Amino acid sequence: MALEALLGKMQEAADRIKVLEREKSDANARIQMLEREATELRSLISLAESKADEMLKNASETSRPPAAPVREAGPAAGSRGLEELVEPSGSQQEELKRRFPHAFTTA
Repeated sequence: MALEALLGKMQEAADRIKVLEREKSDANARIQMLEREATELRSLISLAESKADEMLKNASETSRPPAAPVREAGPAAGSRGLEELVEPSGSQQEELKRRFPHAFTTA
């Protein structure tokens, strides 16, 4: 009887260890996924900062009175400037949702 009780407790402990190992593995996988997302977010922030710096530089250059008459330049072909940062297009929104699904879920 005492041996059976001891064996039962050992089996429960082994089962608990398996559950904890599985939870640890799941947590490690989630950590790795979050680290990848953080790296992607850092690169997106860096890109946004460089675009903002470029736009500020262009804005300060255009706010100075020109030395000679200059033909007014429109936005670069294919670029909407600040609108791209503020209002992502449908395809950009889908890409963001695909890359960062946790950012668009309510917990």
